[in-house]
Amino acid sequence: MSDALPWPQWPTHSPQTEQNLLAALRSGRWAVSGAYTGEESYEQAFAAAFADFMKVPYAVPTCNGSAALTIALESLGVGAGDEVLVPGLTWVACASSVLRVGAVPVFVDIEPDTLCMSVEAAAAAVTPRTRAIMAVHLYGSAVDLDAMTALARRHGIALLEDCSHVHGAMWGERRLGAIGDAAAFSLQQTKLLTCGEGGVAVTSDPEIHDRLFRKRADGRGHRAAPVGELELAELPGVQGYNYCMSEFNAAVALEGLARLDEENHRRRISMRRLEELLGGFDGARPLERPAALTADAAYQFCVRLDPAVFGPGAKDAVAASLSQSLGLHVEPIDSALHRNVLYQPLHSCWAKGPGGVRPLDPARFELPAAEFAGENAVVLPHRLFLAPPERMELVVTALEKARAQLPLA
Repeated sequence: MSDALPWPQWPTHSPQTEQNLLAALRSGRWAVSGAYTGEESYEQAFAAAFADFMKVPYAVPTCNGSAALTIALESLGVGAGDEVLVPGLTWVACASSVLRVGAVPVFVDIEPDTLCMSVEAAAAAVTPRTRAIMAVHLYGSAVDLDAMTALARRHGIALLEDCSHVHGAMWGERRLGAIGDAAAFSLQQTKLLTCGEGGVAVTSDPEIHDRLFRKRADGRGHRAAPVGELELAELPGVQGYNYCMSEFNAAVALEGLARLDEENHRRRISMRRLEELLGGFDGARPLERPAALTADAAYQFCVRLDPAVFGPGAKDAVAASLSQSLGLHVEPIDSALHRNVLYQPLHSCWAKGPGGVRPLDPARFELPAAEFAGENAVVLPHRLFLAPPERMELVVTALEKARAQLPLA
């Protein structure tokens, strides 16, 4: 390890986090399905605070990001036999959540410079069965939301934003996640806002919100309850699941939300410095950001590797070298979904539907841009960018060392 100073740790907490947790512990209410104590639950407080942060009317916390995606898809009317456009380069949960609601993920190629879904490729993939577009904002960049929204409206299909990489980012004057019909966030341990495991879905539509709320609470809706009774009403009409966030997770998330903007500001300063340094580096480039992305946020910072310099498919070797040099874990980018070992729909209960075998074979998709990007990049953890900007020179030094070690250097 070339740097004597430790990198900032993640996740982190404050005395307020501990106070929140103790208060939840002593409250007598540990879950949404716990009896009303006369005090607002942490889950309700976090939902209100996150909606205010997003400048949308509604937020619904969930047990994880996959649950948020699942209830969002169902609340947008996606179901058996429908198709959902999913970017060819993203985390596997984006595709598996589509499978979970009985629909078919249709993989769409990406823009090489942003690694987000190509609007042109999405337009070509729309069929009469398409019910929704899942616009995943990846590694701190963003889908062209203006063009993608126009595409969705032209075809009368829903737009679902996955914002699990970009908590707090801005598209013009609005938060990413406030523009589509609904959005989903993960609050898993590595994310910019975390409570260990958790998620949250947001919308501006009251009917969608009602479905989101009930689908994550076994179909139950909210009611005003006296002390000692549940704030959940058993209502007909919605098939739900137990996807609720616990009071402990909500207590942690509420405190983390108060720090998010300031931490994102610190990260941006160091990310801009690294981008400046990479401008003079042969063989490695950051992602491009659309002009409308007025404030970015990246839970992982993507460095694209030129195979003419580092060699083709060098992501694993470069990630290992950077991890050793920097003394923190650097990951190779995820492979394109149709080649990702974690995406195995043909070996699942979802492979068969009422009409027989469903069209789920990932090999049917051609995704040249996603395939190339998925073998030629590494991603740096966001905790690195909580360090002062002058320390970004260590990243470039580590890249120089990795380049010198590889056969094509």
